[in-house]
Amino acid sequence: MLQKLRHVCKNCKESSIRTYWNQIKALASMAGHDTVPDHARWLTTDLIGKIKKAGLAKYKRFALAGLKALQAYGAKHKRETWANAVRDSSEKYGALRDKGKRTEREARNWPEGGFKALTKLANELHDEVKHLEGKTIWSNGQHYEYQRYFIMRFYSKHALRGDLADVRHKKPFGPNWVQKKGSGYKLHIGEHKTSRAHGAIELDLGPEISKALDTFLPHLRRLMKHGFLLSTLRTGSRLQRQDMLRLIRNTTRERLGKNIGVQLIRVLKVSGAAAEIDKATELQQELGHSGTMQRKYISRGGWAS
Repeated sequence: MLQKLRHVCKNCKESSIRTYWNQIKALASMAGHDTVPDHARWLTTDLIGKIKKAGLAKYKRFALAGLKALQAYGAKHKRETWANAVRDSSEKYGALRDKGKRTEREARNWPEGGFKALTKLANELHDEVKHLEGKTIWSNGQHYEYQRYFIMRFYSKHALRGDLADVRHKKPFGPNWVQKKGSGYKLHIGEHKTSRAHGAIELDLGPEISKALDTFLPHLRRLMKHGFLLSTLRTGSRLQRQDMLRLIRNTTRERLGKNIGVQLIRVLKVSGAAAEIDKATELQQELGHSGTMQRKYISRGGWAS
């Protein structure tokens, strides 16, 4: 099934295919199957009704998973029904977003303090692992504990999707990498969900993340050989995206009592900047131009001779 999905989704990034596959497996579980069936009969209208009742976020996610599964099966006769569900869920989600209202799931998992709650959590995790910063040799377990802190510190500053799990720290770097730059680090995400439309994401990582990397990377290079930034605990292999996302949800559930994933982290960060965004939007409307054009009107001093 996974290979069929790759075959019909030729223009999809591997990370997107993996995401679709995980969602298809979750949808199959909701339908009462231990594994994804090798036929399309389980993708029924009754199942659409079930996912509608599961909340808008799941409805949107699972409707798309059902449509992708049907494409992989080559089952054309059911696609229109599931495509309608995708449109319906997307329109409802978009209407909710346009009103600036939270979904039921967002409201249930919104932490006290919003995005700042992640900084508080990262600080607490750092208090628990900072004794490791003076040790020259770490065990795999100590490495994993510090890695958890590093992940939460990163997402308390930068609301990426799950792309951190695809980052390499040594050659061959590939499209996503992190390298030393002066006293800090540069993160380059050349392959992500919207890279074709918006190009690479490049971040100069701040002092807290850079300090964590200065501590973390020497132990990573000694303990692990896979070349990626993140590792599993048991086998020391590369930490897959879905496992990193699970780690984030488990950590926030354990420490904050909230099930916070990267989608909600992105919502939290943008919501925290709502006042600034509103002001920028008002200025765009007053001047009658786009955000891109607005940036061209900024004068930062100096003289262009």
